[in-house]
Amino acid sequence: MPKTQIDLPYRVEYLSILDEDGHLDPELDPNLSTELLLRLYRAMVLARRFDERMLSLQRQGRIGTFGPIKGQEASQLGAVAVLQSDDWMVPSFREAAAEIWRGKSLESFLRYFAGYDEGGAVEPGRNDLPIAIPVGS
Repeated sequence: MPKTQIDLPYRVEYLSILDEDGHLDPELDPNLSTELLLRLYRAMVLARRFDERMLSLQRQGRIGTFGPIKGQEASQLGAVAVLQSDDWMVPSFREAAAEIWRGKSLESFLRYFAGYDEGGAVEPGRNDLPIAIPVGS
């Protein structure tokens, strides 16, 4: 079947703070503090390392279903960093970076993926529901 272009009756607009060469537009600079940038970076690194370890455990058969997040860390953190502590989050199974940012303990993740009920409990003081794994539903 030949490729056919679909003409859509609408436009999708987007905002990019970077130009085509990756340079920041000074007028759109979000002016994030060094402290926040370091916290975001550390969360991305922690999420990546945790993801690698969890995937290894899953491949060894030591934990159950695990969806890796490699390459998705920044998009998760960018979306969740603007939430307030009293906002609710309904995480999917590939959102470990977001949950780490929101304060979920690594121990709780391990318990969840090892099949312990406690790992899926809503922790006191956190407005985050248990991980949803809707694949095939």
